[in-house]
Amino acid sequence: MPMVTAIILLPLAAALALAIPDTSRMQARIIALLAAGLSFAMVVSLTVRLDRDAAGLQFVDQHSWVSDAALQWAVGVDGISIWLLLLTSGIVLLGLIATAWRPPEREVGFLAAMLAGEAGLLGLFAAADLVVFYIFWEAMLVPFFFLIGMWGSEGRVFATTKFIIYTMVGSLPMLVAILATAFIAQDTTGQLTFTISELRGVSFTETQSTWLFAGFALAFAIKVPVWPFHGWLPDAYRAAPLVVTAVLAAVMSKAGVYGLIRIGVPTFPDGAENFAIILSVLALVGIIYGSLVAWRAPTMRMLVGYSSLAHLGFIVLGIMAFDIQAGQGAVLQMVNHGLVVAAAFLIIGLINRGTAGDHIDRIGGIAAGAPRLAVVFLFVSMAALAIPGSNAFVGEFFILTGVFRHHVWIAVLATIGVVLAAVYMLRLYQTAMNGPAFGANSRAIELRPVDYVVLSPLVGAMLVIALWPASIVGSTRAPVAQAVAPAQIAAERPADQIERPVVPNPPPEALPLPGDEPPIDEVPAPAVGEEASP
Repeated sequence: MPMVTAIILLPLAAALALAIPDTSRMQARIIALLAAGLSFAMVVSLTVRLDRDAAGLQFVDQHSWVSDAALQWAVGVDGISIWLLLLTSGIVLLGLIATAWRPPEREVGFLAAMLAGEAGLLGLFAAADLVVFYIFWEAMLVPFFFLIGMWGSEGRVFATTKFIIYTMVGSLPMLVAILATAFIAQDTTGQLTFTISELRGVSFTETQSTWLFAGFALAFAIKVPVWPFHGWLPDAYRAAPLVVTAVLAAVMSKAGVYGLIRIGVPTFPDGAENFAIILSVLALVGIIYGSLVAWRAPTMRMLVGYSSLAHLGFIVLGIMAFDIQAGQGAVLQMVNHGLVVAAAFLIIGLINRGTAGDHIDRIGGIAAGAPRLAVVFLFVSMAALAIPGSNAFVGEFFILTGVFRHHVWIAVLATIGVVLAAVYMLRLYQTAMNGPAFGANSRAIELRPVDYVVLSPLVGAMLVIALWPASIVGSTRAPVAQAVAPAQIAAERPADQIERPVVPNPPPEALPLPGDEPPIDEVPAPAVGEEASP
């Protein structure tokens, strides 16, 4: 079985195996950890073997399902998606380890749902076909619906209902846009296809491109989420188990921004250009709004959740700038944000061991009894601030530099979010870690051996990126340049900024389709003395 397909199906097979009756909790833990660990190891193997200078998909696995309807199984990876597969498999593996140490009720079902959710996310990031992309887009929601609805806290029913309603509002227009894209492209190329790479270069009219981009962008904006489509976020983050919240914030939120750079911008460049300022302004509002709400958030969980709204706004700015450097920064920040927010939620979980809740103003002085945790928390907090020398600094710098090159006012306003990040993160750290000790049993919070198992990989990855950002950035230039090139042409950027050619589909030398009107210069001229036909 090809590697990419195996990476996706292995967690799914393990989830189905856990549905066998009489599976013990110990057996379930072993199966879940083995499946997640093997999937992660295979992603690492692909990362090592990846051609870092190639722009197209690699390790492609493509099989026809229903040829008459152009349905197929098509998956692959490139210098963008490989890092999201690595992030997904790594975060879920660490989440399963943390779950095994502090198991929830109905543990077997919880582990099965986590593995099914992982399979959905992996399939989404590896999809090379619009139908496959949509199937995994919808499929990943089912396990998270049950994870929140069955294992969540107070308000979980309302949270799951809101989560599904928001998602369906975006998913249905995207399904219509997928079908319309294929049928409109068929009129131009003569071939029905849902393959993403084959749809790039199709000459949609500006009106078609605008409406099709809008259909996809609505679904992506809800998933990110971009303000004001974030209404599902507070309730879902508050009600979900902490491990599930970490996966939602660290991984699932990347589905929307990934869809923009994989499908929206390169396939519908005219529509992307028409919506560029609109989405950038919404992202700006999200940066400032999320930062202000995080500043006054009463709980640690909601502070980190709303800070994600701000950080993801920067990623959207980087993608909609249609700039190679900004796009590289956006991909790097997808990984950085995932690592930082996962570590932050895990630390909140450790703090909850010794407190009655995570209300920021009801605990203090934890550092006196848990100095090792305080050091790790300080490191994560500084990474969230994107201070120079941290893993998030380079990504944020790339984004702001690329945006500044084309829209100075957007870059200047976005820096307000950088300042506000210092306010809410320093408030969180100072209040919880320093000052008089109260409201917490620090000794119960201090790091234990198993805590190092979960936190060390995250901190280690942040250190590697901080010291060697080229480990990720180096492989993103070619695919990012290919993704933004059509939008750069639509935005009439200087030729020296466009590094990759855009191959039209069909090519100019292609024969006309049956029924097409011949070009005007090919209509035969009337003979001398003969009147031209009307």
